Amino acid sequence: MDELKSYIINSKVSKRRISAEIRDGNNSPYPKRNLFVKLRQYSIDFLKHRQEPRMIALAGLRGVGKTTLLWQTAEEMSKIGYSHIYFINGNDLNTLNHHLYDTFQIFEEEIFGKKFFEIDHPVVFLIDEVHNVRDWDLHLKILYDKCKQAFVLITGSSALLLHNSADLSSRMTITKVFPFRYAEFVLSSCWIKKKRLLFAKKGLGSKLREILFYSETIDVLSSGLTSLRLHINDYLNEVSWELGIGSKSQQPLIDEYVSYHNIARFLPLQNKEIINDRIIALFERILLKDLPVLEEGIRPETLFRLLMRLALSDEVNYQSLSRDFGREKEIEHFIDLLDKAEILNVFLPHGGTKSKTGKNIKPFFMSPSLRRALYAKIYGNELKDDLRARLYEDIIAMYLRRLFDPGMTGFGFQENGSKPDFIVETRNKPIVLEVGVGKATNKQIREYQDKRYGIVINAKISDFSVKEDCIFMPLSWFLLL
Repeated sequence: MDELKSYIINSKVSKRRISAEIRDGNNSPYPKRNLFVKLRQYSIDFLKHRQEPRMIALAGLRGVGKTTLLWQTAEEMSKIGYSHIYFINGNDLNTLNHHLYDTFQIFEEEIFGKKFFEIDHPVVFLIDEVHNVRDWDLHLKILYDKCKQAFVLITGSSALLLHNSADLSSRMTITKVFPFRYAEFVLSSCWIKKKRLLFAKKGLGSKLREILFYSETIDVLSSGLTSLRLHINDYLNEVSWELGIGSKSQQPLIDEYVSYHNIARFLPLQNKEIINDRIIALFERILLKDLPVLEEGIRPETLFRLLMRLALSDEVNYQSLSRDFGREKEIEHFIDLLDKAEILNVFLPHGGTKSKTGKNIKPFFMSPSLRRALYAKIYGNELKDDLRARLYEDIIAMYLRRLFDPGMTGFGFQENGSKPDFIVETRNKPIVLEVGVGKATNKQIREYQDKRYGIVINAKISDFSVKEDCIFMPLSWFLLL
């Protein structure tokens, strides 16, 4: 207990500690992601006005930048004068063989000298890697109920572990941290290379979202894209010059982003083999360490073999997978675990349930870099267009998951008919999306019944065009959402 007491006494965060955590090896501050704005508002609303939420969990894939967001939020709280900020690392508590209840007892006895319910000023707890602490959810519930002055910001490497607590469901606000958007990759890359922050025109992404997904007709969509064309091209041209590709196509830069640099942790690395090795290590960490904490008897080698199979697949069927990997319900459970752990990003068929469609699903990878690392073990560094197209589908799936509730998205499924890549349910009729490296046909979209219009996302074009009830648009444009 003495070791834990010493740890807690030294857990108060100084401005020097915050500064060190939000800067790189050259002492330059990390750029702030879009999500930071929401976290800053949460913290200010509580510290100044005692508004909820006051317990926020940052959940997402390992390496996407949750801990950096935690420290950047701490800096913002420090700037407005709050000094009662304490940092606890779940790995440290695990090493010390203690849980959060012991920790909070020491806070009451040694730090505050009073019970939590007696504290009359705001107190901030930053808890990193919380899922590594035994019974963390029960003890955070106790803290929440006892200490009305506590603002708690926690991180967890797996949304699965954070969603696993019924006790906290009405108390904790879970905020998902996704891999980088393209604009965030550009922002961070420009900062690393030139110490310059390059932003798109304010509101461009939200306007593009409104036009693409909420236009009433194809003509309204076309008119909307025409109105944004100049702003989009100005930004993309600036990106090209700032990142050293001049007047060349955006595709090499997009391929770098899609294949290797959409996970924040790997952005400083340029060696592709090292990135692939680190991603395989990330897989191993999740399969060997994270998932077994949740469920005993998990077979990591089976899950890894399943991931290799899914990386080479498009639409899959539980029944066919069960012939290779075990019972059908077991395979369904495995894929559900991988989806909740945010390795996979599973889409269901639009307009039906799994039972109505032979239990077909489309398992995308939450980050295309995950699929790319698995490809490297089979195909090496060079990819043919059909494999690269699957990476593009992964990134589009990630964007759609970020933009829409799961019930609003799916993939096209018609018995003996067309099966478009994505369906998005907005207004009175859905939108149909197809993705490809150089996709020049709208056949899948044209044959899909009961749609408002279609969008073909093409990686090799630089301007949009209209064909029948379908827009052909550049991948570089879509990635600005």
